[in-house]
Amino acid sequence: TGGGSGLADEILSSLTPIEADFRVRLVDTLESAGEARRFQGRTVLVELDTEAEFESADLVIDLDGSYSGDCERFRPQLPMVSLVQRLFSALPIDAIQAIHGVLREPAVSVLGGVDALAGQVTQLFNGRDPDVMPFGGTLAFNSRILDDAQLCEELSEIPQLATASLSIERVQSDAFYTVVASLWIQTPMGQQILQLANASYDAGIGLAPDSGRVEPDAPMRVMARSAASGWVHLLVSADLERTLWAHDVRDAVLRRLDRVL
Repeated sequence: TGGGSGLADEILSSLTPIEADFRVRLVDTLESAGEARRFQGRTVLVELDTEAEFESADLVIDLDGSYSGDCERFRPQLPMVSLVQRLFSALPIDAIQAIHGVLREPAVSVLGGVDALAGQVTQLFNGRDPDVMPFGGTLAFNSRILDDAQLCEELSEIPQLATASLSIERVQSDAFYTVVASLWIQTPMGQQILQLANASYDAGIGLAPDSGRVEPDAPMRVMARSAASGWVHLLVSADLERTLWAHDVRDAVLRRLDRVL
């Protein structure tokens, strides 16, 4: 679902290299129905959601949250849940005792958010009051504090954080695509976490990250330094669609293919 969106295009790009016998269908509303996409050398047309049936599907990638049937379903996770799962996947269970920090979610984390943010910028430049939807307020040149209850609940289900103390300020930022996390982590495995770093430490990225696109296979940018005894500070940024969500879907498809084949 949501098959005509930019996120769907990124997902198709991540699935293209998979060599297996599977078929992808794209489903969306009237606004996108009939559009054509190229996938693995074939043309795929976006189907109208009111006419599409899902009973033969092995996996429904539900990008717009419209599917409510019984097929196995994948929905994009909260940005920090996706980020943390990828970042700490190699650590053992209960490796982290506490995480305190700030997460800045980009406009693309909201359905239709990039177009809405661009619209708010244009409206402000034209001297008009911005349309507050879908953010619930003015996001252009601004940030908005989001509720963290659902985030902390879902983070606590990650094995490495199962017993961790969590205190995360969740912010909707006016970046278009880049998610940024500044995290103070209490752990007895400080050296292992420091080894996750792949970039030199640059504190300024927490305030002014690169909000442009990265290559589809670009890794998360991770900076790390030791803090007080038993604490590590991580500064992490990633393209939410290309680096996190598209690869989450690819992994879900690969897991499903392993079971089917």
